[in-house]
Formats: sequence, C-alpha cells, structure tokens
Amino acid sequence: MSLEHDETDALLDPPASQTAAMLTPMEVAERILDGDLEALDSGTMLAYLRGEVDVWALMAAADTVRRARFGNEVHLCSIVNAKEGGCPEDCGFCAQSRHFDTHVQAKKFTPVPEIVSHSERAATRNASALGLVTATRGLEHDTKALDHVVEGIKAVRDAGYTEAHASVGFLSDEAMDRMIDAGLTELNHNLETGRSFFSKIVSTHTYDERMDTVRKAKSKGLRTCVGGIFGMGEAPSDRVELAEALRELDVDEVPLNFLVSIEGTKLPNQDQLEPLAPMEMLRIIAAFRLFLPRQNIFIAAGRTHLGQLLPMMFGAGASGMMVGDFLTTANRTVDDDLAMLDELGLVPHRCGQTRRELEKPRARLPVLG
Repeated sequence: MSLEHDETDALLDPPASQTAAMLTPMEVAERILDGDLEALDSGTMLAYLRGEVDVWALMAAADTVRRARFGNEVHLCSIVNAKEGGCPEDCGFCAQSRHFDTHVQAKKFTPVPEIVSHSERAATRNASALGLVTATRGLEHDTKALDHVVEGIKAVRDAGYTEAHASVGFLSDEAMDRMIDAGLTELNHNLETGRSFFSKIVSTHTYDERMDTVRKAKSKGLRTCVGGIFGMGEAPSDRVELAEALRELDVDEVPLNFLVSIEGTKLPNQDQLEPLAPMEMLRIIAAFRLFLPRQNIFIAAGRTHLGQLLPMMFGAGASGMMVGDFLTTANRTVDDDLAMLDELGLVPHRCGQTRRELEKPRARLPVLG
C-alpha cells in the first residue's frame, strides 16, 4: 500500500475512538439480526478496517451474520473468457488491456459450442452460473460482437447446465434488452475501488459510467454482481467508499478480489505494492459482510493469498467463491475447493433461490473456520 496515500487518509479521517464511542462488531451483528441492515455506519467500518478492533471479534460477528442469512449454504460460480485480450480500456490491474505489454494476446470470440462446454464443466463443479466475460469496452446494438454474445447466452440457457451471466462492459438499452431476451439473468459490472481512488487505476472511463450501467441493469430486472479489487494501493477510506457505493446501488452479489500482480500491467510498477497479508484480507471480508449483510459476498481472484487461512474466509463472512481458473490466472484445483467445502460442512446453493431472512437464529449453528 502507498504510504503517502495511507497517511493522507489518516489525516482526513481521525480514528473513530477519538470522535465517538463506536459499536463493537457483535453489537453491530445483534442490530443486524434485529432488522437494521445498515447497523454498521461508514465511520465505524473505517475504524474496523484500520484495525481499531480485534480481527477475531470482527470475524466472529461477521460469521454470526453469515449463518443467520445463509446457514451453511454457499454460492459457486465459474467464468469463461468469451473474448480474450485487446481491450481498449486502461484498467491498471488488467492483463487484457491493449495499453500494457503482458503475456495475454488478443483472440477472437470463443466459439459458442466451447462456451456451452464450459457451462457443462461448471455444473460438474457444483457451480450454478457461468459468466461470459469479454475484454471489450462494451457491446453496441446491431453489431456482430453483440450477436455472438447473445447467441452464447441463449445456448447456455437452452443447454440448461447453468444460468448465463455476463460481464461485457458498457451496454446500450437495446443491447441489454437483447441479452435479457436471450436468457441473461445477472450482469457483472465491478466498480473496482472507491470513487476517490478510481482515477488512479482507470482513465478511459468514469466511475459514474459504471454506476449508471448497474442502475440500468437493475431497472430492467437483472440481478447485479458488483464488487472490487483490494491491494492496489488504496487506503481504508477508499474501501469504505466502495462499500458505500455498493450499499447505495443495493446490488445482489459482491465479488471481493485481491490483486494478483501481472508483469507488464501498470500496478506492479507502483512503489511498496505487495500482496495483502492474510489477516488483513480476512478483516476486509468481515467488514464488508457487516456493512452489506443482505448480499452474497463471494471471494474470487487472489484468494490463494490467504494461504493456510483460506478456509477461514467463510468464518469471516464469505458466502461463496469462484471455482475453476480465472480469466488470465490460475486458481486452486476444483477438487481441492470442493473437498474444503465438504470438510467445512458447506453445501452449494443455486443462483436465484430465495435466501432466508435475517433474524436471530433459533438454534445455535457451529462456527465455521
């Protein structure tokens, strides 16, 4: 993390302990279980992220909320690179941007039968959704690119192995309507970080463009999958800004990613940028669970940075994970992931199924992790 940015953050936002008495994590959890889904305010979340409470207490509270909302069920999903490389956007973390010289080479769109095969493979991994991802700025109406993605979505829907989700950048109303008609049920469009830090990572589009795309998807009845990446040099206040935006948008799924530095991209050249420590990753997961108690929070890229502590991500409040490889980097083996879930007593939950309402549990469940 950039030391200069962190010091500025501290000057702008004095510790909560110096301004007002703050709720303990378990007090926040109790209020959430009593129906207050915004029990964790931004200032207290900032204090939690800065380490002003014990991480174990934070995780215990987050796990209490997770179990009340999800029980021992988890959401699993997979993705396929439907169009790899050559993206015109300059997102500083992305190996698929044509602005950077990385190992990724631009390719044509993945053939539809291959996309369906990925959907079938995802189903054998207990994943209930396949996300079609394109390295593009977006998809315009009445283009061959949109035609191909629409055909892929329809083929996945008709095959019936998984739901068809998509992450394809910015969309016109007409393009989004066509994708919905083809069978799209959920749109991924990550905000990546907080508004204040966004311009340090991306310059070819704005934060508002991303927010507006999510709002458009929600207005059309799509479920929305919106998250970010941590470890890019952002300060705790930037992480809080991201959480605030996700709460404002009232998204459904929140993928939490942790930076995997790829040679040739913009971020590996940033001074003092190192992978986040496992306990800091767990602190972030737990804080986001308490700030967004209704949402499915699943862990995607960079979760292997947790090392031996990987199973504890569920005890920190995560309710799902991505299985199979990511877009340009490898993941753990699926067999290892499924064995971990089995040992933890966690079971897959299908997309779109009704979740239990948040309430005080009537029976004590075992604390996982």
